[in-house]
Amino acid sequence: MSATSKSSSVAPTRSDFILRLGRAQMWLAAAAIVAMMLVTVVDVVMRYAFNNPVRGAYDFTEAMLVVFAFHGMAACFVARTNIVIDLIDGFIGAPFKRFLQRLADLVSLGLLLVLTYAAWKPAFQAFGNGETKLQLSLPIWMLWAVALVGLVGTVVCAAWLLAKPLGALPVAGSSE
Repeated sequence: MSATSKSSSVAPTRSDFILRLGRAQMWLAAAAIVAMMLVTVVDVVMRYAFNNPVRGAYDFTEAMLVVFAFHGMAACFVARTNIVIDLIDGFIGAPFKRFLQRLADLVSLGLLLVLTYAAWKPAFQAFGNGETKLQLSLPIWMLWAVALVGLVGTVVCAAWLLAKPLGALPVAGSSE
């Protein structure tokens, strides 16, 4: 390595961590949906061509759906690609749009925190009861753990948006 490349390396910032977290969760969600689609296609082909479906395909698809849903949200928050209904955007100015966006960020974070809190009890109940998926014998608490990890990552990303200065945030749904 040259001296210039050593000196140009900068310690990662909190923003870098959040962007990496969102990207990692996005790739995990993408891998889950690809795996889900592949297993579904193979299951359908095996079922109709050979009358021999893939054992556990339903359980596997359900597990991958948990990974996809709970890890895909973080990337949406980081990229500000949440669904936006812009009925009044043409009538209000950019400062009020930013205020509404901040309010939506706050409400979203609150709802994510409530969802995360509400998921703890059933996760521990599933762990205590030793429940498993029917065909794969996969412990259900593992699915809850995957969901909780995804939710915590999403909460971190959503909280990061609130920590950013109001003027530094792009307005969702616009090219500003």
